[in-house]
Amino acid sequence: MKKFYKVIQIVIALALISGLVFYFEDDIKLAENNLIEIINPCAKPIEYSLGEFNPKFGLSREDFLKAVDQAAQIWQEPADKKLFNYSAGGALKINLIYDSRQEATDKLKSLGISIHNDKAGYESLKIKYDGFEKIYNTQKKEFDDTVEYYEEQKANYEAEVKAANNRGGVNQEEYAILEQERKALNSLVESIKVKQAALNQTVEDVNAVASVINRLIRDLNLNVGNYNTVGEKSSGEFQEGQYVRDAAGERIDIYQFDDREALIRVLAHELGHALGIDHLDNPQAIMYRLNESGNEKITADDLAALKKICKIK
Repeated sequence: MKKFYKVIQIVIALALISGLVFYFEDDIKLAENNLIEIINPCAKPIEYSLGEFNPKFGLSREDFLKAVDQAAQIWQEPADKKLFNYSAGGALKINLIYDSRQEATDKLKSLGISIHNDKAGYESLKIKYDGFEKIYNTQKKEFDDTVEYYEEQKANYEAEVKAANNRGGVNQEEYAILEQERKALNSLVESIKVKQAALNQTVEDVNAVASVINRLIRDLNLNVGNYNTVGEKSSGEFQEGQYVRDAAGERIDIYQFDDREALIRVLAHELGHALGIDHLDNPQAIMYRLNESGNEKITADDLAALKKICKIK
């Protein structure tokens, strides 16, 4: 191995001399690492570190890093090779980002609704959506009718008060009637507030179910239209995670997971991309495009792809 690195250093030196290019030490080191990666991929572990971390997932940093380590072991044990290594300054940043995607998942969990990434899971959520939509439509009509009635009664009350003022005031009996009407209006206001709160809760339920259904439609390539949200629309295309390599460097962004096992699988999937492995057609594979198998080990297809990338015999 020492001879291997010596050869690389000589090749880089000759390249620099022949091109009459002046490099700083960091540039030479980067060129050396890039050449090593080309000639002998997986020779050095990928150094990763923790980037953005949102505690709303209910995980500590330590627990999250343990999950990353477990995901790394899924690749390392079958390969019998150290492929990943945690380092505080590791170039591969792993981010845990909380947004509407995980919020929808957490909402469904609070309602006791399980999420399954398959056609049966989609059909089950369709039924839930239809039920919540009916509740929403009923509550929305009741709310709108109450608000309309309040506005009518408020207008009548204000007209009576104005007429009384024009007459120079009211007697005791008229005052009692107006006071009763005022209290009735206040009671209607409180009723509207209660109905608004209930309606807002149902809106959250409908939108959470719609968000997850639309994710399943995309993931499962179902030939159906998207489900509508009500009120404020959910943001962002649904992805559990993604590996990105661009001018800013390398990163893995994790957006959503249903449980710890699903988190480890999505991390293992994105770490596979970091190694250079593309999606596989085997639905049981870690590198299948959907996180639906429940498989906690790489398949023969995964291992073959890894061996090809790392040039392992």
